[in-house]
Amino acid sequence: MRTPIFCGVIKRRFMLNYRVDPKVVNRLLPAPFHPKLYHGYAIVGVCLVRLESLRPRGLPLWLGVSSENAVHRIASEWIDVKGIPREGVFVTRRDTDLWLSTILRGKLSTGGYHRARFAVEESVGHVEFACQSLDKTTHVSFSGDDALQLPVSSCFKSLQEDFFCSANSGGSPVEDSDSLEGIALEAKEWKVRPFRINRVACSFFDDQDRFPKGSIEFDHALVMRDIAHAWHLEPATARTPNHPWLRPVEPGSPIAVHRSIFGGEPNRNTETK
Repeated sequence: MRTPIFCGVIKRRFMLNYRVDPKVVNRLLPAPFHPKLYHGYAIVGVCLVRLESLRPRGLPLWLGVSSENAVHRIASEWIDVKGIPREGVFVTRRDTDLWLSTILRGKLSTGGYHRARFAVEESVGHVEFACQSLDKTTHVSFSGDDALQLPVSSCFKSLQEDFFCSANSGGSPVEDSDSLEGIALEAKEWKVRPFRINRVACSFFDDQDRFPKGSIEFDHALVMRDIAHAWHLEPATARTPNHPWLRPVEPGSPIAVHRSIFGGEPNRNTETK
């Protein structure tokens, strides 16, 4: 059994997902990645998660920290160095309000982060959310409510579909190194339910230079709440130095990969009510 390095609670996690013309997404991915398709669409999105009581294993609950985080990612497939097909997400950007994550980079947590401000209001299943990066390049906002089912316009018909069920592990680049530090997320209980979006804006996916008009549509949102979790380290692999998110890499070198755009273990629970 792997020993957890961090544990805590996912207080809430919103997953805003878009369906996109695969040719457009393919231009954004370095080799060896290509879009993972569903009914002919590439799936991209942003994960907006509040972590609470996050602390190294063995420390008491009161020493844990809380943070708001935003992670932009693209559902991807690739062939690894052993010739084995893999799937996961390619992370394009991470933002957080936890200053320790940006200062310690890869020592307290894996990967590089940008600082951001978050404003969240919640009341009886309704949420108003806004995130603005301090460098003024990235913002995300939405409002919505808990729902009973996915929207009829979604390319997904059910939360039980296989696309939602893949292991939740991956990796992030190690600071001042050409290696990739693997990390896996474990949750004893994993409940996902639909979330109805009334309004959504995301600077990354609204950028028509990146996603030309007509090439991208908002598909659906999901929410998780109050999930105890732990993080585990996994073996490191090679990556492209200096510019891990955008530069091409040697075939089979997975970088910035997280093995599920939606999160959770294959046998996790899903909710539709």
